[in-house]
Amino acid sequence: MLTAIKIMTERGIEPSGSHGSALSNDNDHLNNENPRAPNRSSRSNSSSSWKRYLACIAITSLCLIQFGTSVKYLTTTTADTLYSQIMNLTSVQSETITTGDDKYEELFLEWNKTEQHTNQILLERSKTIIPEWMAKYVTWHQEQRSIMISNYTATNDMKFMVIRCIENQKCGGLSDRMKPLPFYLMVANLTQRVLLFHWTKPSQLGNFLIPPDGGIDWRIEGTPVTLEEVRNNTNYINGHASSLSVEVQMLAGNVDGGDRSYLSTCKVLNVHLDGGQQVIHAETLFNRWRKERGQSLPSWDGGGYLGWNPAANITQREMLEDVWRLLFQPSPGVQRETFDQMRDLGILHEKFNAVQVRAKDPRLIPSDTIQESTKLDMLENYNITPKLHLYFEHRYNNAIACLQEISNETELPIYLASDSKFGKSYYEHSTPTIRVPTFNKGDPLHIDSDRYQGRDPQDFYQAFVDVYIMQKASCYSHSSGFGLLPLRLNNNLTECETTHTNRECQGNSSFPDEMSPTPPNFAGT
Repeated sequence: MLTAIKIMTERGIEPSGSHGSALSNDNDHLNNENPRAPNRSSRSNSSSSWKRYLACIAITSLCLIQFGTSVKYLTTTTADTLYSQIMNLTSVQSETITTGDDKYEELFLEWNKTEQHTNQILLERSKTIIPEWMAKYVTWHQEQRSIMISNYTATNDMKFMVIRCIENQKCGGLSDRMKPLPFYLMVANLTQRVLLFHWTKPSQLGNFLIPPDGGIDWRIEGTPVTLEEVRNNTNYINGHASSLSVEVQMLAGNVDGGDRSYLSTCKVLNVHLDGGQQVIHAETLFNRWRKERGQSLPSWDGGGYLGWNPAANITQREMLEDVWRLLFQPSPGVQRETFDQMRDLGILHEKFNAVQVRAKDPRLIPSDTIQESTKLDMLENYNITPKLHLYFEHRYNNAIACLQEISNETELPIYLASDSKFGKSYYEHSTPTIRVPTFNKGDPLHIDSDRYQGRDPQDFYQAFVDVYIMQKASCYSHSSGFGLLPLRLNNNLTECETTHTNRECQGNSSFPDEMSPTPPNFAGT
């Protein structure tokens, strides 16, 4: 806890000025009927607000969040003073939070208030460490949204860039969709377009994530962009390596676009990356547009146009945490489900580790262990054959063994996230330290499967809940792909994490020879 307080003071986050304004009790988005309309009039910079926030920090596991690399060191005395203030307040705050089940709603509101205040502090922190060009774009985007409200006719001169994912379109899973976020901001900035998101697969994006107050409002609502324009396949770019680099240069005005020049002038530019290699191409292109110390710049870079700090050497992966914070916070439904699961599993205010297993990864499962002809990761229900049971058993046990190799606190509860309900039935009654969410139906649904289009949005919550819970863990054992997303959203996890895919950890038996999977190519995941 003292570490967390010292980190806050080292960052120069004080109970005054712009940072203090984020501490108001009136910024509880998810407690209001309209989560996007907080009461700004009664925000306070008082020391009491600061103390209330620190008390909240003292009773949560949020000390696990890393606050970046640009450190402003303050005196140890300052941190110790704040620590003493917290110790004097914690006992009062805890009495409210540790009430029983009959105080469920009160418990949720207190927890939610803490989460919201902490997220606001971290959002303000992110604004101070992102590249200058990105910070300016955030301000510019906010100005454009204000103009749309005050002078709607002025939108005739605006241009928009829409990140699109619609039904019957391959978009990739949650991790693939989110990894290019810094790239999207880069292109929107280069082209001076208002960045928007339009997801309808598997459901409206707003059912899962909403814009944070003070961040980027990416919603289509309130803009002149029409559904017909969003679904236009002419004004459209994708992530094919042969065209993406040229198209970005053309949009930035560095090269002649030829027969694609109309993309520079169209009012609505649609962007779609379908996961896999297209995501890798976008990440590579983003990193090439950086100005790094000791590196030669591509001739079309424009001498470091993007304004990167040459000493920072930050990649797209390292920046995702801050960009996510600028764009997203959990929807009311996802926030409530996250609270419910952490409470039910006994980790709401407890330190815990996490294990993530992509048990149904089609690249790893031996072909003779399944009967279904469709990719197993896209199925909600399927037959677990004896061989598949053995395969799953090995995968889960190995993932946990890998966690035990890196964690010095093996007695901590383990949050187990997976794409299969197998873990629940396998560990529920045998290993009390392993906490597995309850799935009301079959396996958690893959958000990119067309067969589940139109299902209740709640049926897809689990992927988002897993991400928000796992990033709070102390140590983390994970697979590739989706399992990397919590790492990108909390870089502090890199201090105690391991990838369990394709390696055997101590304490876990090896595969029978006939079941040894062929190692897949995980490049770029």
